[in-house]
Amino acid sequence: MGSVIAWCLLEPLANMATEILLQEVAELRKSGYPVEIVEADGVVNLIFENYSIPPIYTRPSTTLLLRLPQSYPNGNPDMFWTDVDLLCADGQTPMKADLLENHIGKQWRRFSWHPQGWNPGIGNLCMYLEFVNYGFAKAGKHDQ
Repeated sequence: MGSVIAWCLLEPLANMATEILLQEVAELRKSGYPVEIVEADGVVNLIFENYSIPPIYTRPSTTLLLRLPQSYPNGNPDMFWTDVDLLCADGQTPMKADLLENHIGKQWRRFSWHPQGWNPGIGNLCMYLEFVNYGFAKAGKHDQ
């Protein structure tokens, strides 16, 4: 019975998430990232609990949401989302992160940071997380 339940839970992932994406998520998990996959609204949502962020924010970590198109990696990732209460250490809203949106039953702060030159032949989740980290560093500095 347990194997039937596991099959039922994994079956929808095979319909939306690409094999490449599933392999990349498995590698992130091996590297210590707790990643949850939630398919909804025609996208694959990746949720990272307690994602470490720079000390220029009001807290050391946040929940990070990545919303990937079904065609990933051919369709590039764009933007990222966090807990709504994430603010800069000075209490200001991070740059390009003033919109709040609802996804997968929760409200999120959208960081409107867009990667340039995504190449599906070499781009991967690790590279995108580097971009996210860059976005966190830049968004938390209001003097730029």
